[in-house]
Amino acid sequence: MSQGNPIPDPPDRQPAATSPPRPKASKCPCCGHYTLRPTAKVHRVCRYRLVVLTLPARLLVPTCSRCKHNLLSFDAVPELATTLEAEYRAELSRRAAAEISFLSGVCSQRQLEIRIDLSQGYLSRLRAGDGVPSAALVSLLALLRADPHRLEELSTYWALPLPSEPSPRKRKQDA
Repeated sequence: MSQGNPIPDPPDRQPAATSPPRPKASKCPCCGHYTLRPTAKVHRVCRYRLVVLTLPARLLVPTCSRCKHNLLSFDAVPELATTLEAEYRAELSRRAAAEISFLSGVCSQRQLEIRIDLSQGYLSRLRAGDGVPSAALVSLLALLRADPHRLEELSTYWALPLPSEPSPRKRKQDA
């Protein structure tokens, strides 16, 4: 109601519910229009280190509403580094658990730990999701999954002495 007026205000004149202010648009480096705003979107992917990661839908990435250009950089999205690192570590854990589960059908986890020189119980911890493996270990597990018979080859490799290195050749001297 307005002051001194017994008639209520029309519905369109009543104060609106406080919605978050829409961020000011920036200039798009691709099309040049001022239509670049932080936008949350599902199914965005980004290559980080070894893997292609799906970015969380809650991550606000500057996106042009006209040409759909994404400004995905550490400067434009300050929380990008921490988000990518967390997603990368989670992906390493998921992949390691999957590979360990498969390889457990080939040989026991303890035998696998012995053959690839890991501490006792480490694979069990990784399979349960209680640790973050290195990318090198996940890569090794993936290669062993593709060809489990390479485990025997590893045992043979470490049992044999390393062949002696050839002596370096001497250069011919011009006379």
